[in-house]
Amino acid sequence: MKNAREKALLILNDVFYKGAFLEEQLEILSYSKIDKRDYAFIKEITTGVVRNRTYLDYVVRAYSKIKFSKIHKIILTILEMSIYQMFFLDRVPNYSIISESVELAKIYGNKGSVGFTNGILRTISKLENKPQVKIKDSIDNLSTYYSHPRFYTEYFYNNYSEDFTKKLLKSNNEMPPFTVRINTLKINRDDFIKELGKEGFSYTKTHYNNALNIENPEGIIDSDLFSKGFFYVQDLASILVSEYLNPDKDSKVLDLCASPGGKTTHISAIMENTGEVIACDKNKAKLNTIIENAKRLGSTNIKTKLNDATIFNKDFENEFDYCLVDAPCSGIGLYRKKPDIKWNKNIEDIENLSKIQISILENAKKYIKPGGTIVYSTCSVSKIENEDVISKFLKENSNFKIEQIEGYDTYKMFPHINNSDGFSITRLIKIS
Repeated sequence: MKNAREKALLILNDVFYKGAFLEEQLEILSYSKIDKRDYAFIKEITTGVVRNRTYLDYVVRAYSKIKFSKIHKIILTILEMSIYQMFFLDRVPNYSIISESVELAKIYGNKGSVGFTNGILRTISKLENKPQVKIKDSIDNLSTYYSHPRFYTEYFYNNYSEDFTKKLLKSNNEMPPFTVRINTLKINRDDFIKELGKEGFSYTKTHYNNALNIENPEGIIDSDLFSKGFFYVQDLASILVSEYLNPDKDSKVLDLCASPGGKTTHISAIMENTGEVIACDKNKAKLNTIIENAKRLGSTNIKTKLNDATIFNKDFENEFDYCLVDAPCSGIGLYRKKPDIKWNKNIEDIENLSKIQISILENAKKYIKPGGTIVYSTCSVSKIENEDVISKFLKENSNFKIEQIEGYDTYKMFPHINNSDGFSITRLIKIS
């Protein structure tokens, strides 16, 4: 386990201080010859520390005799890992955690940092309970305890309620379900469930008939169920985007930001392989991913097109009955799945993204025939990237109107309510 702890430390160091993405680092590690138990431990520790970093640092500040800014970065990461294990996991005794942390400090620190690491961890290990956050300001308190950016907590605290915010923040720190979309081009729901049982996989239902949460997903990607194209791994919110587009058979559909092809292939299935779906991306390698997914899933009505959604394409003008704009966004609805987004996207990034989003919508409006439908979606729950973008678009385009989804102008999905990623979906109709 010692070597696994060191690997976890180096991954966290790359994520926190070198701009690496946790998901990519773990994927690279999974391809190496690593023991399954070690990999599970590394994934649990790294994900847990990234999710709870603000709280862990609060505890360090509370018990450190050294000014927080003076603590060496890699020593701080060792402390974060150790405190996470002490208060969020219960498999390893505290004395073992301290011993292994001190050994890491010997490798990556100096004599002083070794003594500091040993002393602060021994003090913290004597606490009977997980330390509480004692900050008077409610928003700062919640942001620290649940380790979320202040702007995120502040928005929901002020626009929803304290109880809603607590439940959302808590849910964002939990493991997401492993959701699959049944590929109805190849198998129906009842037969898929039978096949799951034969392969030893258990499931729970979602409120969408053709989406299931797999309870024991290990090995399912290597199974015949996957190679035969019976399912696609896709979050429930992402699945529902295509459902709310709901294209008719034999129609012509444009998916402007299509990679990796989950929504594209779902659209294909809804249309039962009739009509035509044009799937676009500005990256050729990503188009190849769409082609591979379409082939596995048996989607034969999809054509790929190299295209930058921010640049007007004359060839698309007035060509389509439906257009999906699953816009590039901050991804702050994905905190549960990709916790490092908490620390690499700020309010300025979100504001800049909204400019790109509106430019894509301004192009999409020209591609749709009168009476056609645009669905605008983001894996973000921010008002800036959704309601504000739509409001600006409608002010400048009176020939479009909103068609409500589930009684909302912009339908939002939240992890603590829908057990899904955070998503926002708006449906627009071109009147003339």
